[in-house]
Amino acid sequence: MWNPRRIGIDLDGVIIDHREHKRMLAEEYGFALEPWQTNSNIMRQHVPGEVFDTMQTDLYGSLTRKAPAVAGALQLLPSLKAEVYIVSSRRAGSIRHAQDWLLSHRVYDSVPAERIFFCGTDGEKRGYCDRLGIDLFLDDKISVLEGLGAKTKRVLFDEDGIARHLNAEERFTVAKTWDEFVVLANGKVHA
Repeated sequence: MWNPRRIGIDLDGVIIDHREHKRMLAEEYGFALEPWQTNSNIMRQHVPGEVFDTMQTDLYGSLTRKAPAVAGALQLLPSLKAEVYIVSSRRAGSIRHAQDWLLSHRVYDSVPAERIFFCGTDGEKRGYCDRLGIDLFLDDKISVLEGLGAKTKRVLFDEDGIARHLNAEERFTVAKTWDEFVVLANGKVHA
């Protein structure tokens, strides 16, 4: 059992569900993607780099405000038995869209604004986790988890079930749903 004091959670792909918008944007560029192909770890394999970069700009702009929450995220976030921090990498111009989403979905009721951090790159998440003393971090990107320090336990959020194809299950604890993550983080079934 882990009993983390401080839990860090990524925002995009873990709390905010961008999959349908990724499919819609890819289709506009002539690429038909299955939902699992929108997974952050493999999407670049299915669309060219320049299209992917343009899609990212659109996705994390005003489309963020229209994105739904990941199933169970908003309901189960308050049940985590630790201090919860959100650490998200976003370009400066897209932070306001994320903040608006957090406000409209009442996330600030569960995670106060002073525990929500935006960094410029995925690589900066390690510094935030180290400074904040994050014991357990949940992210949907393997590269982020690989970059975290040894003191932080790492959990891959894998709704799409692709971890086994990327040998991620050998390196990280995997949670396919928010229910699974809460059980892992709290050490028992939530109430």
